[in-house]
Amino acid sequence: MKNIALLGLCATMLAGSAFGAAKLLEAEKRTLAIRPGVVYVITRFQVHVTWTIDDQALKLDTPFGSSGSGFLYRPDGYLVTNGHVVADANLKDAQAQAALQARIRQAVVNFLDKKYQGKAANLHVTYDKPDLQVYLPNWSHYKAEIKAYSDPITAGGKDIAILKIDVGNLPTVKLGNSDSVHIQEALTVFGYPGAASGELLSEASALVPTVTNGHISAMKVDFKGTPVIQSDAAITHGNSGGPAFNDAGEVIGISTFGPEVAGFNFFVPINTAMEFVNSVGVKPDSGLFNRLWSAALDTYDSGKCNTAKSKIQSVLNIMPNEPDATALMRASETCANEEGTIGRAMEETTWMIYGGVGLVIVITALLLMRKKTPAPAAAVAVGGAPQVGGGGGTRVEVAPQPAVGAAAPHTEPSYGSVQVTAGSMSGKRFPITKAGLLIGTDPSKCQIVVSEDTVSHEHAWIVPVDNRVVVVDRGSTNGTYINSVDSPRVSKVGLQNGDRVYLGKKGSVVLTYFTS
Repeated sequence: MKNIALLGLCATMLAGSAFGAAKLLEAEKRTLAIRPGVVYVITRFQVHVTWTIDDQALKLDTPFGSSGSGFLYRPDGYLVTNGHVVADANLKDAQAQAALQARIRQAVVNFLDKKYQGKAANLHVTYDKPDLQVYLPNWSHYKAEIKAYSDPITAGGKDIAILKIDVGNLPTVKLGNSDSVHIQEALTVFGYPGAASGELLSEASALVPTVTNGHISAMKVDFKGTPVIQSDAAITHGNSGGPAFNDAGEVIGISTFGPEVAGFNFFVPINTAMEFVNSVGVKPDSGLFNRLWSAALDTYDSGKCNTAKSKIQSVLNIMPNEPDATALMRASETCANEEGTIGRAMEETTWMIYGGVGLVIVITALLLMRKKTPAPAAAVAVGGAPQVGGGGGTRVEVAPQPAVGAAAPHTEPSYGSVQVTAGSMSGKRFPITKAGLLIGTDPSKCQIVVSEDTVSHEHAWIVPVDNRVVVVDRGSTNGTYINSVDSPRVSKVGLQNGDRVYLGKKGSVVLTYFTS
């Protein structure tokens, strides 16, 4: 019996070994979970210069701009960055625009003095309206609106800005509590430092956030009495506005400034930023992307590579070409190929079942090896009636047979579901019935009732037709679009798993279709 138990234990261990070891380092997994929510913020515009040199009128048009980092705290496009990162685009702030004009003029003067050794005269400088854009890690970019703004610390402000981009279903990061931080607590900083995107690196690498680590060195206050966090974590130009996380993956600070001396950098506490988050009137939240991405990371990390592929694909359906998801898909495909057929089959159930099967196989094999002589066979009555009494007959139990013509239980087919991923009903999920789902503002007719004024009374109908699910525009005023408001308006089109249905050109209501 000891040998049998030992062999059974070995079988169980062998069956479970495929899923026993984590495939990601703990810090790596935490980084991958966070990184999609870190964004690149850039302000660009053209500067026009005219001047006279030796009685000759000259003209120059040149690009000008500034950039930094930021992080999304709501899936409908709200993000935090530094005030000084977006100051050039803050047209409502006269002080910020005056500072921009002075900076542009000084840059032009320095250029001309160096080129013409002070001979330039009658200098005239103008510039176009600044364009503020936010880039996601997959290179999609959106025009940003400044919702709240504070001047840079050097100008007496708190150096925080809240931006909004018009897109939904975005990755987000979790905001923490900077009042509970401790000296020497670990700090992990994300951002887009200019030093990490030089000419020797590929263009594709420009939107891969840089991660640096350090510790909280001190809690201090600036010259006007506002708290700041000092750290030895490395940051430089371009990191500004980027998040600093604790070991729980929560933002506790925002990169702001440093004296250009290694090991002495400062961060705005997240609780200072929360003053501006609260002033905008929308609370931090997470959405569908985070849930799908977390499930994909957990599945891959557990060693279920083949299963992870479908979960990663769900992530890529809502954010195509997201670099971390794309890289994880390649890793999952390689891993699944190495697993082989048996390994992929084992993913469909738990390792304990295979351990039990292995134990049964081992015990059965050992019993067969005993090679005992079988006992004489007992007589079995033929014809379904058991023998009763003598003659050595054995009672045979006859299993009841199903009645001829009995109908199998009817199962309603599944047509999948839709989840509202942007709008007043965001987060709600609805199973698709045979009769379909009508979406609009009329509660007497619609199964999904929304309140947005850009949506018609009966806007769109999602319904099964000929073994597929289609969306039908019901003659709406603002149109129905698939996966992007820049795509053509649709009247009737089939849906695939992960497709997003935009109601109206502004995309104020978005639904995502899932086959299961």
